[in-house]
Amino acid sequence: MKTLIFLLITLFFATIGFAEVTHQSDESNKKIEKIEEKLDTTKEELTKYTQITEDTKERVGDINSSVDRFTTALSVFGVLVTIGLIFVAWSSRNSAIQEARITSQDEAQKLLDKWVKEKEKVFAEKEKHFEEIMNDKIKLFEDNVDVKTIQIMFENAVNYDSNKKYDEALKIYDEIIRSYAKSQNETILLKVIGTMLNKGVALGEKKRYGDEIKTYDELITSYEDSKVNMVIEYITRAMCNKGISLIQQNKDDEAIKVYEKLISMYKYSKIGGVQEEVTKAMVNKGAILSKQDKFDEAFKVYDELIFTFKDAEAKGVIKQVISAIQNKLELEIILDMPITIDRTLIEKLNQMPKDTAIVNMLLIFQNAKMSLQDPELQSWLEKYKDVKYSDWGFDELEGWIEKATYGEDVKARIKGYIETFKIHLHRE
Repeated sequence: MKTLIFLLITLFFATIGFAEVTHQSDESNKKIEKIEEKLDTTKEELTKYTQITEDTKERVGDINSSVDRFTTALSVFGVLVTIGLIFVAWSSRNSAIQEARITSQDEAQKLLDKWVKEKEKVFAEKEKHFEEIMNDKIKLFEDNVDVKTIQIMFENAVNYDSNKKYDEALKIYDEIIRSYAKSQNETILLKVIGTMLNKGVALGEKKRYGDEIKTYDELITSYEDSKVNMVIEYITRAMCNKGISLIQQNKDDEAIKVYEKLISMYKYSKIGGVQEEVTKAMVNKGAILSKQDKFDEAFKVYDELIFTFKDAEAKGVIKQVISAIQNKLELEIILDMPITIDRTLIEKLNQMPKDTAIVNMLLIFQNAKMSLQDPELQSWLEKYKDVKYSDWGFDELEGWIEKATYGEDVKARIKGYIETFKIHLHRE
């Protein structure tokens, strides 16, 4: 019985070993289950042999010694079997632990690799974000430097322009355009376009009209798709300047085509600067038509301008409306047509003394056809003693009075008035 108890205790510990192995690995569980099956079989055999031994003791007392030897041998066999089972269980446990350890290492390595990849991704994103921030700051710094550099260069060129040193100015304008024309910075780009405009004007001052036109065309075609208000304003200014250049070359018909294109494209623009260029183009077109003796067409242009823009608020537009009124009034005087001047409109639009000065001057010419206007002339000279108006030309009036069929006294009177106004308005 002691032997049996020893065997059972041994089996108990072996079972514990199997349980631990089972916990470590599914693969080890399968191995342990097989061992447990073998152990159960052995236990059944041991029980069988033990029962046979007890029965034999009751029936045959004189064979106890043989039974004892058999039992001892059986016990030794049981111990050996148990030791073998324990060794197998221990080996299986170690194997299971090793496998579990290997599995754990693999899993750990996978987890580590995953963690490293995630961290690498996060780090890469942060690095990219940091690089973008730094690049933006560097770009901003470079743009600020470029803006300041262009501003200094531009101011120097303008200073040369004002002193009529056009060659020096053109060198700087060309350097700005060459260095910064491809910039994506809006502030720099606007300065480049402004430089192109100034370059065109400087070329015109040197009477290099071909290069002037080329500069304006380059500006127009390069930026005509822009939606930036200031760029659109620069484009219309370039078109208007181009028209003036063509007039200076006696290419009036080409100038009219440029003006008509400008008017048709931007007539309904709400941008103040663009409206100013549109109205300027209309005034210039009307002047060309008058010079070509196309008076009906000229009146039509002036009337359209006055009607469309009479309620404008931008000073530049108001100035052109006043110019249209003045030009129309001058035409009516020259053609001996009834005066259609709207006094209410004149008072509304005339916001500077020199604008009313021209209108009142023209009214003196109109009345001078019929009578002396000396008192009115003296009153005018006193009222507008501080007014200068170098932009107003007297060519049309001088040409008119030379061709007029009035009496010589009337013609002499009007010629004298023209000379007086001319000297006063064009004085230095």
